[in-house]
Amino acid sequence: MNRLREALDDVAVDAPAIDLADWAIAGSRRRRRNRMAAAGAAGVTGLAVLTGVVLGVFPGIAPSTSDKLIVAAATGKIADLPSRGVGPLSHAYRTFCHAGAPALTDCRNGGWRVVTRAGETYHVPQALGNKSGPNFYPLAISRDGRLIAYYSRTARTFKVRDLASGAEQTAPVAVTEAELGGNARLELSDDGRYLAFTGYPSRKDDGLIIDLRARTTLPLPMGWDPRSIDGATVTLTRNAQYGQQPGIWLMPLTGGGSPVAVGEAYTRFSGLAPDGSGLAALRRDQSRNPYSHDGTITVLDARTGRAGKAVTMRGLPKGSRSLTLGAWLNASEVTLAAVPSDRPDENRHITYAVNVETGQVRQLAVYRPQSVGHDVIPGAPAAAW
Repeated sequence: MNRLREALDDVAVDAPAIDLADWAIAGSRRRRRNRMAAAGAAGVTGLAVLTGVVLGVFPGIAPSTSDKLIVAAATGKIADLPSRGVGPLSHAYRTFCHAGAPALTDCRNGGWRVVTRAGETYHVPQALGNKSGPNFYPLAISRDGRLIAYYSRTARTFKVRDLASGAEQTAPVAVTEAELGGNARLELSDDGRYLAFTGYPSRKDDGLIIDLRARTTLPLPMGWDPRSIDGATVTLTRNAQYGQQPGIWLMPLTGGGSPVAVGEAYTRFSGLAPDGSGLAALRRDQSRNPYSHDGTITVLDARTGRAGKAVTMRGLPKGSRSLTLGAWLNASEVTLAAVPSDRPDENRHITYAVNVETGQVRQLAVYRPQSVGHDVIPGAPAAAW
């Protein structure tokens, strides 16, 4: 039976109707705190501060209504991603060519495609999508859509590419395909400097925090899932699906810090709020299905793990399932993604904004990948069935 494991995580697509002032003010305060902390820490250098997000590039701008397949003149097939001159991305998705999969022009089984905001579609042969069986390999898009990170077939490690200039950075560590596991996650910082990688949180191996500028790596403790990279901090969470004590860990990108425990009922977490104080979370319902939630949203204190008031979400389509949380749009709204029905052939992935104070939900964008759960949105890792 098919089921979403970590459906449509850390959603960060570009959105209208957001409070740019709230975000800018919070970002300014966070940058100031980071500068002061870096200046006061003797012997500590190279800490990154939040560079800010380009105005107008926020979760929720709807994707192009139709893909414009860019055809290579030499072959008459969809073109490979050019070495430079590509505009910001709307999303990316894996392709499948087996019997029963939706028909796809110039399909490459297990390959990645990217789609720009203008709808231009390219193959990404450099990025390893999947080899066989359940193994799917990660691709990440920066929040502004201008950078991609992927596992390179030739380098046998991760690369980050600037789509406009074509400049590439290669991770300073070898990563075997076996280390990627069956459902690896990859989180990319806004400036492309940092990558946070982990095999799926159920794995028993450490992940990596990779500093591509300093050419250093740091272990990412096993069982912890990267949700966002904000300034000099990576936000890690751990849920109850694998018999673990759920928790939150605001880990400096240089290592350290301490996790805090949260209630056992929480199984989905957002990225860090704009003011750095909390995370939103979804709570499991009373059924035995670990992917079913009770329809409420709660803000957890990132430093103590204490839960605020649980608010019932209002405005989701009846039958919505496999919900998860992502980036914040402003001080009171966080992104949420859902499959909007329980039909087995459902191919819509819909992102919403949820007001954590009132529970009111509003739709942001609709995506139609070849297979729901195998697409990536700016700032969000891929999910898999």
